[in-house]
Amino acid sequence: MHRGFTYRLLPIAYCLLLSSPAFALDANPVAPSQNEPLLIAAAYEQNAELEDVAPQEIDYEGQAAVSEESWAIVQGLNDLTAEAPDEDAEEITYDVPVVVNDKVEIFIKYFQTRGRKYFEKWLARSERYLPMLKDIFRQNGLPEDLAYIALIESGFNPNAKSRARAVGMWQFMQWTGKKYGLKVDSWVDERRDPEKATRAAAKYLKDLYGMFNSWHLAAASYNAGEGRIMRAVKKHKTDDFWIVAKYKKTLKKETRDYIPKYIAAMLIAKEPAKYGFTDIEFEPQINYEKINIPGATDLRVIAKACECPIDEIKELNPQLLRWFTPPTDSEYEIKLPKEKAALFQANFALIPPQERLSFLVHKVKRGETLLLIAKRYGAPLDSVLYLNKLKSAKYVKVGTELVVPVKAKKVAAPDTVSSNPKG
Repeated sequence: MHRGFTYRLLPIAYCLLLSSPAFALDANPVAPSQNEPLLIAAAYEQNAELEDVAPQEIDYEGQAAVSEESWAIVQGLNDLTAEAPDEDAEEITYDVPVVVNDKVEIFIKYFQTRGRKYFEKWLARSERYLPMLKDIFRQNGLPEDLAYIALIESGFNPNAKSRARAVGMWQFMQWTGKKYGLKVDSWVDERRDPEKATRAAAKYLKDLYGMFNSWHLAAASYNAGEGRIMRAVKKHKTDDFWIVAKYKKTLKKETRDYIPKYIAAMLIAKEPAKYGFTDIEFEPQINYEKINIPGATDLRVIAKACECPIDEIKELNPQLLRWFTPPTDSEYEIKLPKEKAALFQANFALIPPQERLSFLVHKVKRGETLLLIAKRYGAPLDSVLYLNKLKSAKYVKVGTELVVPVKAKKVAAPDTVSSNPKG
């Protein structure tokens, strides 16, 4: 079939598909799980800050059920968009066990139909991060295909956050993140750092595989916790995930569905055209260089020196919770656009210290008010409120560590922790 004819038919068939009553999105979200990996990602895409967004658990068995007529349209789409075999095309391989059964087929159908809108966004984002993720797993001697776990955990969204307070592309809880070396404090949350979080996930998955000697059980443990899976394995005397998953009272539905979702998502992501995803506009691969800069450096100053939008700096450094690098005496490693790294170093060296906005940390003492503290350092009160995420200047707790913006020459003021001792 002529390729042009394929692309003319695709929008028509897809519109017919979405107009079918069987494919209407459920307007009533169900209760969230403790760490539900597969999102209905609308909320993620609507809120750039993603602070109050929670993943939603999906009743796939109900929602993925489609009529024969509607499913025929999907199969027709696959036939229309499937390309002729390319003898020079690279063979698709897998380095984790792949089982395609009825449960996996349910999720494939869901992603092709009711979940298509969101899965397309996840696919578009995948190319930005997958090469880096696969490289990290390869460096750790692990299967590269484990990278696709992040697809069902967060849709490759570094800022994803659940109601259970799991955060980042790999949806780490704070305790687990810290256990695997991720720093979480008032200034940074490295669970949001795609590179560092992936290295932590690799270590965690390696530990889980060491416990179960099964990638399916290791991945299920990533979702449910190793204790729950270990009890299930001992109870049913098997190391076969598919056997354990048959027992509804042993594992929660979320965990029983986890491996089928993972396999379905991976199958589609590796061969999107085969499954009808032919018009994905993939985001460019992330490309950065790490530079050490003084602590408490304003991101606006960094962006100015890079001659790039500040949003580009923030996107490369989602772990930064404020508008500046952590206020410490040591330097901080920040990611900059690779093509701008040399330019940044040249421009940053030319910025006079007195023109650099720096920060110091002031520990609130008894009797002090925000207004008095702001006046002491010549800082705008509104800036102090904003930087410390405070809504009112009426009350501040004794002992609170406030970030105060100052000119570099004022950093050495008394009773402060200098954020830029070199000036």
